[in-house]
Amino acid sequence: MIEETNLSEDELSLLAHLIPDPEPVVVPGGSQGASRIIRVCEPRLDGNELRYLTECIQSTWISSAGSFVQRFEAAFARSVGCEFGVACTSGTTALHLALATLGLGPGDEVIVPTFTMIASPNAVAYTGATPVLVDAEPETWNMDVQQLESKVTPRTRAIMVVHTYGHPVDMDPVLDLARRRGLRVIEDAAEAHGAQYHGAPVGSVGDLAAFSFYANKIITTGEGGMLTTNNAEIARIARRLRDHAFSDERHFWHTYPGFNYRMTNLQAAVGLAQTERLPELVEARRKTARRYTDGLRGLEGLQHPVEMPGVKSVFWMYGVLVLDDFGCSRDELRRRLARQGIETRTFFVPIHLQPIYYRCYRGQAYPVSERLCRQGLYLPSGPGLSDADIDSIADAVARSQRGPR
Repeated sequence: MIEETNLSEDELSLLAHLIPDPEPVVVPGGSQGASRIIRVCEPRLDGNELRYLTECIQSTWISSAGSFVQRFEAAFARSVGCEFGVACTSGTTALHLALATLGLGPGDEVIVPTFTMIASPNAVAYTGATPVLVDAEPETWNMDVQQLESKVTPRTRAIMVVHTYGHPVDMDPVLDLARRRGLRVIEDAAEAHGAQYHGAPVGSVGDLAAFSFYANKIITTGEGGMLTTNNAEIARIARRLRDHAFSDERHFWHTYPGFNYRMTNLQAAVGLAQTERLPELVEARRKTARRYTDGLRGLEGLQHPVEMPGVKSVFWMYGVLVLDDFGCSRDELRRRLARQGIETRTFFVPIHLQPIYYRCYRGQAYPVSERLCRQGLYLPSGPGLSDADIDSIADAVARSQRGPR
């Protein structure tokens, strides 16, 4: 049986000031007394999703052999500036597929940010390779690319960048380092559908990329993911590995250790309908960000998300840092908002603080990521929010600053 990794009381005491409080209970509320909870994100499924799903069911092609899988792969790849798309079961399996396709394994190292969702380093660990951590930088909350060179060793094979909360990483220094040192660049673009770096769509800048289509992502299939690339050989191997590595010459003949990471035709039907509306869904996130920024502008003690010159952020979630002069802590603000029917999420707990990795990186400090963990939260950011919803949330943040409710 697998054993759970728990930290000792002494270890937990060292992290107590960083680890978020337990999740607050969100109760229906609202300034007009409406019995409603505003969730962090709810998807919009009011395009061709139902029509395409009905077509799948009527045709009985519901497995991965249906036509919508290839149609979705082609449409999504085009939308992110790539020639090839390989649909799979999740963003995590897309990352694992990318790493496995490159042949990474024990003894190899992959540089990843410590401020990321757990899937990024886990995918590296699945291959037997070792994640090497890099701190965040304080404005975009992406990996600090100025620290990358110092992390490269003779065992380094790849750099995994994560476009955090939809803001593109500064890719030019990453690509320059990769060219000089013979490294692959993998984009974890799970949160960045439609983002751009110097006019190039995120997902087409590195050697290959992984997207997530979980229900809270800009494009969703419920669960699902996709590997994108402009490299025909990478795409060929990824397609083979995704499907048990069945051989073209004999069906039950396997020359690679493959996986069952196939996406169903049902999921792809939803994904195709969502991809048709990608610009609209991106603009909904960007409009939400603009309205939050305007509505929260006068409040002291909040650091807002940025959009650096030369990039287009999609503001997957509208995150803020609750600074020490806000008037209450980040966790207390979450509790006050929860009592008003507003759901929030804390920022990522950095990888080096996670119980399953803590002892691997004992003694390593990443101060920016730790500050983001302590102070960061994101507000409801789904594409269905109305202007009135956003205004009421901003007003609730202001009222929460003034005192408990």
